[in-house]
Amino acid sequence: MPRVCLNQSDEGLRKSSHMLTLPIDTHLVAGLTISVAFSLALLTLPWIAKTRGLWLLSLIAAAFYYWREFVGFVLVGGISFLAVIWLSKQAPQARRWRYACFAMLVLVAVFTCGRLWHWDRLWYFPVTGPLALYSLGMWPVLRLITLFWEVGSGSVAAPLLSQYVLWICLPLTLGSPLLRWSQMPGVFLPKPAALKSALWWWEAAAASAKLAVGVSLAPGQALLASHWHSHFGLNAVATFLTGPFGFYLTNAGYLHWMQLLGGLCGINVPESYNYPIGRENISAFWMNWNMTATFVFRDYLFYNRWGGLTYNIYFNSILLFTLVGLWHAANFYWILWGFLHGLLFVTYLLWRKFGKNWSHLPLRGTRVANLAARLLTYFSVCMCWYLPSKILQKLAAL
Repeated sequence: MPRVCLNQSDEGLRKSSHMLTLPIDTHLVAGLTISVAFSLALLTLPWIAKTRGLWLLSLIAAAFYYWREFVGFVLVGGISFLAVIWLSKQAPQARRWRYACFAMLVLVAVFTCGRLWHWDRLWYFPVTGPLALYSLGMWPVLRLITLFWEVGSGSVAAPLLSQYVLWICLPLTLGSPLLRWSQMPGVFLPKPAALKSALWWWEAAAASAKLAVGVSLAPGQALLASHWHSHFGLNAVATFLTGPFGFYLTNAGYLHWMQLLGGLCGINVPESYNYPIGRENISAFWMNWNMTATFVFRDYLFYNRWGGLTYNIYFNSILLFTLVGLWHAANFYWILWGFLHGLLFVTYLLWRKFGKNWSHLPLRGTRVANLAARLLTYFSVCMCWYLPSKILQKLAAL
């Protein structure tokens, strides 16, 4: 009989505090290392891309990436594949779509319950040692939802088993970014000639610089704290500088590398970050922040009519951002985070609708007003990251 091993920490709970407190994500290091090895294998052994063994290479890469969670990843992925194949055989289209919606709800429920009750804990087995029998993280659940949506809507056909394994285990997208099944190339054509381009190496240097600066900001903040004992000053630096820039640059640098490696492998990896910091409003910020995930939530939730004749952008905005918070982690910090961002977005929508009636405001339309809008957007986003932890601290003290 297996026995529970309680040394497994939840992915979302590690992210539930301020961005500055995030340690260097070991999955990020593993993802980058495995992706580089995968790309080198395709470049040096191009015949791999022409054989059906490419899915096996991706499966091995996923085994290294998930390690003790790999068995749980395979079990969840296998059950999902069987459900998608069954779904694809349903007719007529209206029935298949209803079943797809039900499947997506079940998937979200399993994902949420798994976090709340720690289904991803390790179980000790005498032969293999500790293993997780369940693994469903942020990105895999979103990836599976897009597959159910696309197959259920009839926009794409269900994948073959080898295609499915290659898609869900592709090293360049194991963590992020999100590559929908409809975006998966039918043939991989490695492009080693790209390494002869000065532009590729310039982009690689830029990606490395973003990654290096982002990773260095957290220890930089710790060094500052050892010499500067102003609690208010340290909080301000963490809230408006080292926290947001560290989080953004680390992820932007990593995902920039995934794009570059994808280009070498003949895979068009979608862009994830397009300089969101400094945008003129909250809509522009989110349109350029973590774009592959943002676009899924936008397409599936923001324009959803929920059975009505039209969609309510205000209700959908609050719901969308609250669910984005829950996608990060099932705890009160992220629920508040999402709700505050939803309120901020609704405020912007109301301003966009009624603000034109205030054309007499001084400096409106000038460069000063534009700069003020960019600063206000950045300040508001940072406060939506910072305030939930303070609100919870105050409530805990009551």
